[in-house]
Amino acid sequence: MPGEPPRVLSQLAANAADLGKGAVSVEGGPSFLFPERLAPRAPAPLPVIASDGAGRLAARDLVRPDNWQPGEWAELISGAVGEWAMAVHDHTPVSICFSPASNALAAEAGTWTRADFRGRGLAPAVAAAWWQRERRNKQLLFYSTTAANHASQSVARALGLVPLGWIWTVR
Repeated sequence: MPGEPPRVLSQLAANAADLGKGAVSVEGGPSFLFPERLAPRAPAPLPVIASDGAGRLAARDLVRPDNWQPGEWAELISGAVGEWAMAVHDHTPVSICFSPASNALAAEAGTWTRADFRGRGLAPAVAAAWWQRERRNKQLLFYSTTAANHASQSVARALGLVPLGWIWTVR
């Protein structure tokens, strides 16, 4: 049931704390499935590049966002960790969608938008561009967030994603 972690996860978190593992929390949130087709969207308010050959080449000249470590950034823009799409302003990515988790059949969309560019429709634009690239490689594409991240949930609504279930994480 959304909002209430399964008892076994709560017990696991309590036992981990008892074993000296420090504070352990259980966090949950909705997960959504990308449909076979996305509804038509208005053009993105900024240029969007994607992980095709031209996009990977262009990404080499971008200013790396501070929240990405150099090694992670190099893996991302090379395409080593999957497909990606970025909205760019003044040679800087201000919204990124990428594949933080994937296997042979499925990939998850992860989005990030710089605080001063939020609320402009960039996250749905880059997620749609990511979907356009990643759907060629994977059978299932999904998007997950936390219960408290209402902005991220609005991205799922804007794209018309299909509710899939609730994902729980023990940290």
